[in-house]
Amino acid sequence: MNNRLFETFRETIDSLPTEGVLKAIAVEWRKLEEDLAQGRTLPSQDTDSILTFCRFLVGAACGALVWPRTIPIEHWTFYVRTVARLVAAEELPHNVKEDIEAAFHDIFCCIMA
Repeated sequence: MNNRLFETFRETIDSLPTEGVLKAIAVEWRKLEEDLAQGRTLPSQDTDSILTFCRFLVGAACGALVWPRTIPIEHWTFYVRTVARLVAAEELPHNVKEDIEAAFHDIFCCIMA
């Protein structure tokens, strides 16, 4: 299941109307943490990435930005696009888009160096 977990998460979030994304993220966060605790899902790079993004969005919606730089590079495009979508719909403040783009730029520059 883990090898498809991120793709399923991405497809689900992409298919939702913007106003439902933050609620779905909060539900997915709780569900994934419960699945990990109960052993129904094994820890992986995908589970860590999804949990990090969930924490980031929930924190950003409350005005607290925490963005660990341990996200797989192939996930960043989806995360940046999702944040841009939420900012455009005024579900998140504009500075969140700037912050995630800056974090992505920093990571990309480190990889390319």
